[in-house]
Amino acid sequence: MKTQFFKTIVVAFSIMTMLGLSSCSKDDYLPATPNDESLELGHEEWAKVTFRFHRGHLHGASFHGSPTNENVQYFKAVQEINYEYDASGNLITPETPIRLIKGEIYALEITYFGKNGERINSEFTSEINAPIHQHFFLTKNAKQINTDIDFANASTILDYVYRDTNPEDGMYSTAGVTLRAENDPIGLKGYFFVNQSYTQFDLNVILVHILKGNKWNGNGMPFPFNAPSNAFLGTQDLNIKIPIRVFANRPGNEDFDQFIQDIADEFNVSFDEAEADWLEAVETPFESGQYWM
Repeated sequence: MKTQFFKTIVVAFSIMTMLGLSSCSKDDYLPATPNDESLELGHEEWAKVTFRFHRGHLHGASFHGSPTNENVQYFKAVQEINYEYDASGNLITPETPIRLIKGEIYALEITYFGKNGERINSEFTSEINAPIHQHFFLTKNAKQINTDIDFANASTILDYVYRDTNPEDGMYSTAGVTLRAENDPIGLKGYFFVNQSYTQFDLNVILVHILKGNKWNGNGMPFPFNAPSNAFLGTQDLNIKIPIRVFANRPGNEDFDQFIQDIADEFNVSFDEAEADWLEAVETPFESGQYWM
């Protein structure tokens, strides 16, 4: 009986040893833990990004947005366009263009959202990420409006001024909100001058993520808004093309009727409807806007 008991213990121990060896061997072949790319980047990857264009004017170098009037249908003070990934990981690309007018000034504010819908702009302006992130704005595929004819002066259509604030979600002119240094642009905020009319193009917005070095040139200056170093383009956190149409000129007395006709043609409404919409917009107190940049 004692001998039989000993044999049972030996067999049980052997089985446990084999299982143990088998387990160790199995672990050796388990797939490696996937990398968390968001941690490697130092910020979360965006799931949605919003571009808000505000028409307005300048007080010195400060941008003051025109007031919003909900009754205005065509001559709007604010236009918004969104890009978002669906549940399958496909980027939803809107087709409705942003419409601009030559001679006007438009502020652009970019807002990123994470997978849970939270605002993540501050991740790009952190002490670690600010030196290696910058938005650039390029005009691509410029054509004469409503044609396939190349627009000859594509590179002169827009000028841009970086106008980032610290903190990034503060409105300039609010107590405690300051501007980032001119040599430290991010491009989450800024404003455009529209220099050319009757053109359509893609506004190619790129957010570079520099893996080696930083965003400054050898003289400690950033690259221009429309001329990133080619070395920056290897890694990008964003590369979006926004459809733009510059459909009219800011009017004077002599060409006011043409301006109204351009609105009518762009939105396929009558001259009278276009004029009524413009009057509705301009009758809103000009300096009552609350948006500052």
